[in-house]
Amino acid sequence: MSYDYAKIAKEVIQAVGGPENIKSAAHCATRLRLIVADRSLADDEKVGEIDAVKGTFFTAGQYQIIFGTGHVNRVYEQITQLGIAETTASEAKEAKMDGKNQVQKAIRTFGDVFVPVIPALVATGLFLGLKGALLNDNFLALFGMSNADIPHTFQVLVDVLSGTTFAFLPAIVCWSTFRVFGGSPVLGLILGLMLVNGSLPNAYSVADPASGVTPLMLFGFIPIVGYQGSILPAFVAGVIGSKLEKKLRKTIPAVFDFMVTPFLVLFVMLILSLLVIGPLLHALENVLLVIVEYALELPLGIGGLIVGFFWSIITLTGVHHIFNMLEISLLASTGFNPFNAILCMCGFSSAGVCLAISIKAKKKEIRAIGPSATVSALLGIGEPALFGVILRYGMKPFLLSCSINGVAGMIAMLLGMKGTGNGITTIPGMLLYIYAPSQLVMYVILALATFITAFSLCWFFAVPPEVMETDKPAKKEAPKPAPAPFPDVLGAVAQGTFVPMEEIPDPTFSQGVLGACCGIEPETGKVYSPMDGTVSQLADTFHAIGIEAGGVELLLHVGIDTVDMKGDGFKSHIKEGQAVKKGDLLLTMDLEKIKAAGHPATIMVIVTNSDDLASVEASASGKLMPGDPLMRLKA
Repeated sequence: MSYDYAKIAKEVIQAVGGPENIKSAAHCATRLRLIVADRSLADDEKVGEIDAVKGTFFTAGQYQIIFGTGHVNRVYEQITQLGIAETTASEAKEAKMDGKNQVQKAIRTFGDVFVPVIPALVATGLFLGLKGALLNDNFLALFGMSNADIPHTFQVLVDVLSGTTFAFLPAIVCWSTFRVFGGSPVLGLILGLMLVNGSLPNAYSVADPASGVTPLMLFGFIPIVGYQGSILPAFVAGVIGSKLEKKLRKTIPAVFDFMVTPFLVLFVMLILSLLVIGPLLHALENVLLVIVEYALELPLGIGGLIVGFFWSIITLTGVHHIFNMLEISLLASTGFNPFNAILCMCGFSSAGVCLAISIKAKKKEIRAIGPSATVSALLGIGEPALFGVILRYGMKPFLLSCSINGVAGMIAMLLGMKGTGNGITTIPGMLLYIYAPSQLVMYVILALATFITAFSLCWFFAVPPEVMETDKPAKKEAPKPAPAPFPDVLGAVAQGTFVPMEEIPDPTFSQGVLGACCGIEPETGKVYSPMDGTVSQLADTFHAIGIEAGGVELLLHVGIDTVDMKGDGFKSHIKEGQAVKKGDLLLTMDLEKIKAAGHPATIMVIVTNSDDLASVEASASGKLMPGDPLMRLKA
């Protein structure tokens, strides 16, 4: 289908708010990227009605319009001819955080780290909720049973299901932090596993006075422990470690980089984590413990107000497991645990805020994550709701939740609510209050009031504007006739590691906006053709190649945002219109330059007309060599 690209360019400029609202323009292989002065002036609906437009979204400080291969470059040419300036690399980088203060930038980055972790936390929340409900002594007593009557093998399996994620949480957080900050995720994973190595004293055991486990003491005053369940130590280690790795890769000669850089990163960061980062946070734990113990003794429920308000903030630090010591101490001395009632109400508050945002939001990502995060919060695991929804787009929902936590905590203290155990909260936590009808009734009433209040106030006053932005459905183009033969199997385009579509670090690809795809994390700088066909497009910057054959339209996109490199580090071995065979060398790239520029080097293989095919399935895993089966297609 032919288009009037000059007309399209004029319509785009007007729909986005006119030339005065467009600071500059750039494009990659599929998207026109406009840095705009005022996002609200861009009319998404009008843009979506323009010929050749497949979708729009606003991210990284840029208004991005998806045209697809073969169209975006022509629209861009017309845009620049109408006087719109070209976006520089520095402008693109600044735009990603444009309009955000330092706190907002930090929160957004923290959220980006935790989004990939949320599914595991949600699953763990379900497991812990079931464990707390089914294996609780109060519940089992209703049937004349105790934990001693439960088979040991069953308890072990339940412990594996419910304990693994939090036992190795630092490894997951460190992996994700390295990924977000441009380091090697596998180094982050290994560093995180080092922080929970079984040779170190277990953090949960250290927090339990009855366990007899104490920290290792270096030089007589530096405590060394494992960091099971901790967040902040792994996050800080991940940030510093990834920056150290990038610095080393720029300074160490390439011939030694493969061996020396990983060694230095792991060695330096382990020492720094165990001797500096960890002990400093351990000291913070002890200070918080003393403050909370003092606060609980204050009259008029003030202690509940203070602890409730600050509990989510304490959870952000990842040092909240130290309060197991306080709860166990309270149980040992009085047989009851008033601290648990405060924590339970905090969980109901977070669940209410999370659910309000999830239901009211128009952004698909939040609508997908939110309900499961709410369920997890109601079962005692609040991290998915906190990191994935409440904190993701600003401070207002978080501060609202903290305020409700404080009020609910104060009421719990005034009512004299106290549980008979610790370790379970929210809905499973009800089992700790069935010992007295009055306690159970108060628990249920206060929980419902907290949840409903949090939901209502958030619904009317605290839903972030960003989640109200509608995701526009992509417009499909008519399929183009293509020559035979049809490629049944696409070959791997490079030597490296297979990356499933959902793990590609760019939403346009990971969400399949342009079509079914997968990726390869390259180990060398050579990119080969995955099939016999004709080169239908070659980006001026050589980072993207279109190939057509037998009714299949393919896009190879080398790296994320590598369009900003303006072709530096890329060398093409083909030209548009050229016939290529499967395994032909298409281009070479300098992986070191890509890393130095701060871009992931992931190579995406996208079947852009996958909706026109019967099936497109990835058929690879692990390590790949060029030509290995990558994807299987059916016409």
